[in-house]
Amino acid sequence: MVIVMRLTSYRINLLFTFILCFASSFALGNTTETIGSITSQKGNPAQITRDGDSISTEKGTGLSMDDEIVTAKTKLGLTFIDDTRVSVTEQSVLIIDDFIYDPSTGTGKLAMNIALGTVKYSSGAIARNSRENVSLKTPTATISVRGTDFTMTVDELGRSIVILLPSCPPVGDCWTGEIMVSTEVGQVILNQAYQATLVSNKMATPTKPKILDITEANIGNMLIITPPPELKGIGYIVQAEVAEYLDSDLLEYAELNSDELEEDKLEFKELDVNRLDIDFLFNVLDATAMLQDEQLAIDPVLPTINAYRTTVQAFYDEEKIGIYSESSVHISDVTTERITDGDVNLYKDNVPALIQLNGGGDVIINITQSQ
Repeated sequence: MVIVMRLTSYRINLLFTFILCFASSFALGNTTETIGSITSQKGNPAQITRDGDSISTEKGTGLSMDDEIVTAKTKLGLTFIDDTRVSVTEQSVLIIDDFIYDPSTGTGKLAMNIALGTVKYSSGAIARNSRENVSLKTPTATISVRGTDFTMTVDELGRSIVILLPSCPPVGDCWTGEIMVSTEVGQVILNQAYQATLVSNKMATPTKPKILDITEANIGNMLIITPPPELKGIGYIVQAEVAEYLDSDLLEYAELNSDELEEDKLEFKELDVNRLDIDFLFNVLDATAMLQDEQLAIDPVLPTINAYRTTVQAFYDEEKIGIYSESSVHISDVTTERITDGDVNLYKDNVPALIQLNGGGDVIINITQSQ
């Protein structure tokens, strides 16, 4: 009888120990994997892709690192365990790339990728205590957070509008922080409420910051269709995908169908440019000698032209600026006003020539040519 009682006690102790270990392991796993949750949802459930599985969302659904969130017809509010808050509009795609948080120190690391749509970010403890470890990316830009609120609107081509917002706590006055928006070739600082920049290409500089006459309620995916008036004309984008000569269908030539009488004779025509009168800044035959001259002054109108003298010719007078580049299969010819602040970005067979006009950044012209 005694032996039986001892064996029973042993089994009970063993079972109790197993339960404790399992419970501790389960709790530790939840703490490690769950980095936040969905705190609001409006509309049909969104979808989270996690480890190859698709999860329908609802209020209270947990978030994990590497989650891809696709909202479709849903608005979501996300809250991370460091109190970072993220609002995601309909037709948006957000990926949580990295999240590490130490609640004892309030420090950690946060990285997210906004692939499409509109996302509002409000800083939590990580941004306040480890701002150098917070990075949000779009296909064309990287936003470095310095403890503040802002939105990112991304279209199907990856072009991004970033708007700095005032931060308004539940108690106390509103204040405005600072963010840096950068690409592979330049960056701008936003430090005023509703200041915005447009990024069209990761190999182009962001546009000069402009303060928008807009309310937070009007910031959403409509900015993709109708950019703010302040960004029109100073931040418009021209995308050119140039076909090769052999791709042209000569049967589609319809110039003879035009009515010459309906043409505006005052309209500028390419034939009006007499290239014999152009004072080119670069003579191809002098390329080697010029490259050896380290004392070349930076031209204020075309400050980056010296880096591309072997492939690009440029001219300007009191009225216009001209950019011309020709190879065996590619021709690029751009003419714009002399006072234009912008960038002409030529990509010939993936080789870039990034020509800045005056101060750069306002008007962006991207020309991509490939065989």
